Amino acid sequence: MPEAVPPPIHLSPADRDLLLALLARHLPGVAVRVFGSRVAGWPASRGVKPHSDLDLAVAGQPADLALASLRADLEDSDLPWRVEVCVLDELPASLQGLIATHGVVLNP
Repeated sequence: MPEAVPPPIHLSPADRDLLLALLARHLPGVAVRVFGSRVAGWPASRGVKPHSDLDLAVAGQPADLALASLRADLEDSDLPWRVEVCVLDELPASLQGLIATHGVVLNP
């Protein structure tokens, strides 16, 4: 049986590389999922627009300082849109379920 291929994330290769580098610097080894309009096929999405933000859900309980540093570096980065970083366990259960089902793992 062929392995399921996750839906694409609407990111350029350069933007994806930058995100992965920032995540590796601030949250090494922490699983991060993309959710929302930048995930192809996200429920109730009206599609991605050039200015659509990127929603990230971080697994576990990362240190506040690591999250603050990541958010600051994302704000100062050359990314052409805003990045929202959420802690998965702090989101409503219904959204956690959607992220588990439709979210795409960003980092390896």
